[in-house]
Amino acid sequence: MPEGARVLAPSAVKAAGQMWTDAKQLQDFPVPQEMTSDDLLHTKAEFVDASKNAMEAEFDGVELHGANGYLLEQFLSPVSNIRKDVYGGSVENRCRFVLEVITAVAESIGKGKTGIRLSPYGVASDMPHYPEIDATYKYLSERINNLGIAYIHLVDHSAMGAPVVPIEIKKLIRNNFRNTIILSGGYDKDKAEDAIQRGLCDLVAFGRPFINNPDLVERFRNNWPLSQDLKMDLFYTADEKGYTDYPFYLV
Repeated sequence: MPEGARVLAPSAVKAAGQMWTDAKQLQDFPVPQEMTSDDLLHTKAEFVDASKNAMEAEFDGVELHGANGYLLEQFLSPVSNIRKDVYGGSVENRCRFVLEVITAVAESIGKGKTGIRLSPYGVASDMPHYPEIDATYKYLSERINNLGIAYIHLVDHSAMGAPVVPIEIKKLIRNNFRNTIILSGGYDKDKAEDAIQRGLCDLVAFGRPFINNPDLVERFRNNWPLSQDLKMDLFYTADEKGYTDYPFYLV
């Protein structure tokens, strides 16, 4: 991060753990500054500008990141959001900024081109479980449905050690949100087809398997075995190793 840059968050709550920096390598997370009213307005405008830029670059749409400990999820959690104004406290207040961002982006690029990624029960970036989590995502999914955006992408991080997203929560969000639901997290072909057949979702997304199986679609289509040689220690490194050097399946 640039020297002297402001570190902003819903509240001045320091996350546990460390982050990698190129200049100083591993560093403790800093204590962020609580976002002011002007910061909130500016940040919403940045979401809108970024979305418009994506459309100008001929993207099909925009997925807002409300998961994995990113800013929008920080507003949802009473652990990272301890504000005393209309953006903190109650479930409704903690969801307010997320819903305002969704509304602003959908109005700028179109509801049909706007989606959001959510990760209830995720623990990335020191986002622990909290008692109101079910109520939070019940209210949030109801309100997102009213906004009429294209989809919710619901991530279950249990395959990487996080708590399992209960089936009841997946069913709840599916019932509350009438447009497309995408599930992801630790799925294989059979589990994906089962989730779709059970009506839990419309689509299943695959991330990590695409890295070490560049021909993943063809492998699924032909029932070819998947490569299990995933070099996670090479994730986020500076060259092609572990990204573009995985082989295609040899028939």
